[in-house]
Amino acid sequence: MRLRRWLIAAVGCFLLVSIIGLAAAAGWFYWDRVETRAEQSARALLPQLASKEIPEVFAYDYQTVERSLAEAYPLLTPAYRQEFQKSANAQIIPEAKKREVVVQANVVGVGVMMAKRDSASVMVYLNRTVTDKSRQPLYDGSRLRVDFKKIGDKWLIAYITPI
Repeated sequence: MRLRRWLIAAVGCFLLVSIIGLAAAAGWFYWDRVETRAEQSARALLPQLASKEIPEVFAYDYQTVERSLAEAYPLLTPAYRQEFQKSANAQIIPEAKKREVVVQANVVGVGVMMAKRDSASVMVYLNRTVTDKSRQPLYDGSRLRVDFKKIGDKWLIAYITPI
């Protein structure tokens, strides 16, 4: 009788531990699939997004620089937007008006460096043509690390670093 109770208790504990283990494994596999799909989605979406948005951030005409930059602000995370606006108001806008600068920007290449479910970094190869009142165009090529952060269902630029 005692052996029987002990066997029933042992089998019950084994079943309980097995169920908990299977539930944990299923949860882990589910979450891993969620992470993997989100990473794949980011890798597919962000190169096109960067190609479209980076020229919007970098291109402007001195006559409409405030409007051009104001249209770019919603593409940035709130924290980076504040930093970018400070720089724009202190340096970019006054210098553009003073020197009558026109900047054209072209993305010539994009590669994903790192992607996670809610953050990613891409390398952007950017060609710019900068013309000022001397009307002598200056051609500039640069590489940028663009960090994205997913807020809600939108990918926003969290930081841009020249490399």
